[in-house]
Amino acid sequence: MILIVGAVVALALFAGLAYTYKIWPFREKGEIEAGEVCSSLGPSSSVVNALTEVLPEEPSYSFDENASLRVDVTDTNYESSCFVSGGDKQLLVVKARLMEYEPAKSWTQWVKGTAANEESTKSLTPFTAGDKAVASSRFAAIFVPCTSPGKAPGGQYNLSVSTELKQAGNSSDDAVRDELIKLTRTASSYTHAKAKCDMTPKIDE
Repeated sequence: MILIVGAVVALALFAGLAYTYKIWPFREKGEIEAGEVCSSLGPSSSVVNALTEVLPEEPSYSFDENASLRVDVTDTNYESSCFVSGGDKQLLVVKARLMEYEPAKSWTQWVKGTAANEESTKSLTPFTAGDKAVASSRFAAIFVPCTSPGKAPGGQYNLSVSTELKQAGNSSDDAVRDELIKLTRTASSYTHAKAKCDMTPKIDE
């Protein structure tokens, strides 16, 4: 009996300490503030909802953004990246890059190689967007038409926009895939406007 009472007291003490110091399972989930979201992800209201769906629960989230913008339509350099972190871990990365047009199959192989985790690009299946688009429950990418032939050296240029989920939350794989596609569509739309593109992006469903 003494052992049982001691165990109950110890458990209650642990629960109290866990709650006080926000140790799992009492850790509170941080709020994703719209004003802190990377601008390159597009309109923050829809982005916050998608991020909330796919990201794991963390006490807080941080966003870090880098961009090398295009000077004019003859400039062939455009890159941007958004890194989402939480709990001292990198959770999600969204990248965009201007590149010469190439056939859908070779672009798909190239964009798979940009993922930090090879597992992210397994089980990719197509969806309708841009010149080519693929997604899984950990990765989504769109090859977006941007600059028409004759405007920049080398012919047509497209934007490769991708989203990689490095740490998953509790949503189902199907739900996460849908939200990653939404995030990539929104980021593609923003990037297409920012990169001085003149071709129809074909991003919407």
